[in-house]
Amino acid sequence: MKINVILPCAGSGSRAGLGYNKSLSSIDGKSVVATTAEAFDIPQVTRIVVACGRGEADDFTAALTGISRVVIIAGGDTRTASVAAALKSCEPDCDIVAIHDGARPYLSTEMLERGISAAEQSGAAIPTVPVSDSLRLISKEGSTAVDRAQYVAVQTPQLFRYRDIAAAYEMAAQDNFQATDDAQIYEKYIGKVALYDGDRRNVKLTYPSDFPTRQAVGCGFDTHRLAQGRALILGGVNIPHDKGLLGHSDADVLVHAIMDALLSCVNERDIGVHFPDTDEQYRGISSIVLLGKVKEILDSHGAEVGNVSAVIMAQRPKLKDYIPVMCRNIADTLGIQTSRVSISATTTEGIGLVGREEGISVHATAAVNIKD
Repeated sequence: MKINVILPCAGSGSRAGLGYNKSLSSIDGKSVVATTAEAFDIPQVTRIVVACGRGEADDFTAALTGISRVVIIAGGDTRTASVAAALKSCEPDCDIVAIHDGARPYLSTEMLERGISAAEQSGAAIPTVPVSDSLRLISKEGSTAVDRAQYVAVQTPQLFRYRDIAAAYEMAAQDNFQATDDAQIYEKYIGKVALYDGDRRNVKLTYPSDFPTRQAVGCGFDTHRLAQGRALILGGVNIPHDKGLLGHSDADVLVHAIMDALLSCVNERDIGVHFPDTDEQYRGISSIVLLGKVKEILDSHGAEVGNVSAVIMAQRPKLKDYIPVMCRNIADTLGIQTSRVSISATTTEGIGLVGREEGISVHATAAVNIKD
């Protein structure tokens, strides 16, 4: 038996909010479309037709490098048009065509085999999963609850005998009939489809929350000397003390260590590179302001802060009463809940630079979630 696969990937993906074709986005260091195509690495599949957007052929060729049996074509303005074009690029002697969303990368071999078996027996088979949410039917008069037990959600791959689905799409083109899935076209022109068990893990990446993230962890460390005549600023809080920290900015050693931890999460250079002490624009600047600039760098990498933790090493003064405000200042600047910022303080029992009250040191760690 010879199976061809069609992956419609010509949509703009506007709901994903990426600004580019979502099938070209990355999951686990590989493009979505490549991950999807690799799910069809079985002997029966002899061709994979990828219908991409206009002007995207080079990008898809690069994304699918190393995957055999792939043919890339230009898709249409609608899903129906893309599948119709792809059907014309299938092998004329193929037995079954599996049509699968290009942005549905979690198809298992077991589910694919269920679909092939069902299509061999019936000529047309589509996967479904039970509906878990309550449903309502919306009308001009309002909305009415419906029994979800009477409904199922439809997934892909949808599998058909090639000659039948090709004929159905030819008739749909003549009628200018558009559909959201292939079963609708098959049922309109050919006949009923069989159902086979889908898989809840076989999700389609549609909205930003659907896309997986990877977590990165970074660390930062900083030390500043204590000096007379300087304000002691920690976490954006001016703390009464007979000495303050020495530095080009406000020398907020706590925020500096946190900034370095965050920058390391996204493989950026440290704050000495981003905000050098040779640049007059940073003289006396609030480190909380600089933390806001680090947040902008994180945003440019698609990174969201998960949590921040820091230990302040200071012999004096006692800091416990100021820590809640420090946490709030840092959380507000990073746009996260205060509960995601943990700060503690300790002495070094009179040992070393900190113990001699010559300076204050901070060790910080941070975790971010990154959408590639």
